[in-house]
Amino acid sequence: MKTNKKIEKNVPTQVRLKGIVEGYNEEFAGIVDAKGKKYSLRGVLVGEEVEFTADSNGKTTLQKLNSTNPKRVKVTCPIYSKCGGCRLLHLEYKEQLRLKTEVIEKLFGKYTKVKVNECLGMTKPYNYRNKNQVVFRNDPKEKMICGFYQENSHNVIRFNNCLLQDETSDKIVASIKEILIKMHINAYDEDRKYGLVRHVMVKRSFKTKQTLVVIVTANDNLPGRSNFVKAILAKHKEITTIIQNVNSRQTSAVLGDKNIVLYGPGTILDELCGLKFLISTQSFYQINPFQTEVLYTKALDSLNLSQDDVVLDAYSGVGTIGLIASRKVKKVISVELVKDAVTNGITNAKLNNIKNVHFFCDDATKFINNLAMKKEKIDCVIMDPPRKGSDVAFMNAVLKLMPKKVLYISCNPYTQCEDLKLLYDKYVIKYIQPVDMFPHTASIENIITLERKN
Repeated sequence: MKTNKKIEKNVPTQVRLKGIVEGYNEEFAGIVDAKGKKYSLRGVLVGEEVEFTADSNGKTTLQKLNSTNPKRVKVTCPIYSKCGGCRLLHLEYKEQLRLKTEVIEKLFGKYTKVKVNECLGMTKPYNYRNKNQVVFRNDPKEKMICGFYQENSHNVIRFNNCLLQDETSDKIVASIKEILIKMHINAYDEDRKYGLVRHVMVKRSFKTKQTLVVIVTANDNLPGRSNFVKAILAKHKEITTIIQNVNSRQTSAVLGDKNIVLYGPGTILDELCGLKFLISTQSFYQINPFQTEVLYTKALDSLNLSQDDVVLDAYSGVGTIGLIASRKVKKVISVELVKDAVTNGITNAKLNNIKNVHFFCDDATKFINNLAMKKEKIDCVIMDPPRKGSDVAFMNAVLKLMPKKVLYISCNPYTQCEDLKLLYDKYVIKYIQPVDMFPHTASIENIITLERKN
């Protein structure tokens, strides 16, 4: 017998629950005990009584606050609940810093008696990001929209301005959208593999006021290229260079390999800790320049470096901290696996007339092992690995080299804590300093300085 009734498969079942928030997880989501089971719930604070729904796939959604933590503040961002970027925007800033300090204390307290310094925050913890990156999509009602990807999806959350991003950058993005619509240039459709504009990236130097605009396209045919440049420059005189980046690959990566300079030199100049740095389309550069100066100053001061010291800067990237450290030491050896980053580092050294930093394109673990075999004397190893942390092989290589001091800067204190366990037989922690590089988010940057026991 035939039937027209549709059978829905794998539709998650949902229940409504109630409980008290008793703590936080690593992403600062609240932990709620309801009916003997632990749930994580976004946007809630310790001590609050909450009502929420939970489905069979594990997704939880806040429905009602029956009581509120006195540290809760009103959220003014209209896309806060959808975006997923600002995990702590509902919590007063002083309390954010206290919580981040507490995380570091709990992680490292069992390994040292050294006091954890209070997390260093910002006087004005808004509009600090010097890079604005948005995705463009076609829309039947508005012709074109731009915004952020919703967390763990490719749904675009549109926005007019972001509380964390530079206000000028947001205005430039809005102007580009208007110009593209007027010029009848479509956004790229990932499903249909049709259209042109995929992303727009804006990088700004807050010190020099120079601005780099990158329009990312699916192919190199940008109709009315010169008209586009004239139109955006007429609206924003602060733009100093414009680049078309071509990304024809079906990938989640924003940038492709091909760059076409449409206006200006193709790079901008920034200043950090008294040095000059060239920033290009692909350059990795710290997002919050205000706190980067705080981070690097505190980190290098903790080392008490001397003019006789030789420093190894592992995971050196474009060599930022190594170049800054070079003014305090005899020599810096910078090691980085990414060839373009090494090239940028060499350029920045020449730009600042620094001659005691030597760059090597190599795997850091292999490089350190070679230094140890040659019995090279290294006084200090500086390491600032990716978020996933370092690995056992690298930490063992450091133990073979046995420098007097190790400086570990991390954007993920959980992996930092795991990595450093391998050093405690030979090294002792001397300094711990968390820095709030990304206010209102779950991120914590942490400085650990260690000294050799003998």
